[in-house]
Amino acid sequence: MTRLIQTPIFFCFALLALLVTSCGSVEKLVESGHYEEAVRLAQNRLTGKQKKNPKFVLALETAFNKMIAQDMERARRMTVSGNPNWAEIASVYDNIQRRQDALTPLLPLVDKNGYQAEFRFARLDGLISEAEEKAAQQYYTEALNLLSEARIGNKSAGRKAFVAFGRVEEYRANYRDTDALRAEARELGKVFVAVQMVNETGGYLPRNFEHELLRPEGPVLDDNWRFYDFTPVAGKEYDYTARIVIDNIQVSPERVNERAYTDEKEITDGTEYVLDANGNVAKDTLGNDITRPRLVVVRADVLEVLQTKTALVSGSLELFDLRSQRVVDRDELTAEAVFENYASTFRGDRRALSRDTRRYLGNQPVQFPSDESLILEAADVLKPRLTERLERSSRVI
Repeated sequence: MTRLIQTPIFFCFALLALLVTSCGSVEKLVESGHYEEAVRLAQNRLTGKQKKNPKFVLALETAFNKMIAQDMERARRMTVSGNPNWAEIASVYDNIQRRQDALTPLLPLVDKNGYQAEFRFARLDGLISEAEEKAAQQYYTEALNLLSEARIGNKSAGRKAFVAFGRVEEYRANYRDTDALRAEARELGKVFVAVQMVNETGGYLPRNFEHELLRPEGPVLDDNWRFYDFTPVAGKEYDYTARIVIDNIQVSPERVNERAYTDEKEITDGTEYVLDANGNVAKDTLGNDITRPRLVVVRADVLEVLQTKTALVSGSLELFDLRSQRVVDRDELTAEAVFENYASTFRGDRRALSRDTRRYLGNQPVQFPSDESLILEAADVLKPRLTERLERSSRVI
């Protein structure tokens, strides 16, 4: 029974402490000018309560009125400035409207002592509509200026114009000829890149080298604005050429390295009799012969053969601007294909072989790959690096 009485009392004290802390917190927020946080805290504490705490009611009244007054003054100052940002002004009005709408369900707000809070709502009739209209006009003008640059070949301006026309639609749907102009900006902002390989090695490349290198693999590089043709289309107008310049190919000689060594191990091989001091078989207390494990050292002579051959392909990726006729980006490219084959044979006792030796046991020397096939492997190694460099070079276009 005592526990049943103490638990509610403890809960009441905890609740009282929480309320006191909250009241102190909301008052400090108001005093320090953190009106947004004060309004949020007070609204949370008052919503759904029959008896409204006077401190929360007063804090909400004070913070809300000061916050609305501050925002209205901020919007006024921006409006009369020399170069008003109408999108930002519209955002301020939207925030004011949102706060007023959030407070409306609590009205009229009367505390438990009968005090009714007075909230000074801002009259936004026409202000939001005016700000949105002028924001749309502002973005439209900006987009037109960018579109003019795009029409004379500025691809970046075309992409920015596309975004600006989109912002117009956020404020006014079907504004003037925005849809048609945005579609034009979309086309003017596109960049087409022809990917080509150039052999500057002064020698012969395998017949399928270019095909292997330029064969798309994995995610396509195309994004919303940049389009890559790994097989350029005749007659198509391109903005850039991504030239893969192969200037050096080195194939190493076929190397065979041999290493001979001996594995040795002490193992148990059956049992043997224990002899006494006289050289006779020792007996236990029951008269039985005494035996012990027979330890022997076994050996195996191992011949390890390592075959190696490498092909190194190097060059660069050059991004060539066809309009300005100059290289705008350049990056080095290098890839190596490595052929390795381990083979091991032995003579002697298999039980002597170590774990490392057993790993390659049974492998046989194989025929070395041809220069051509190893160079093609290097092209395959180079491909993901080429894709990475192309993605990186897109920052300049």
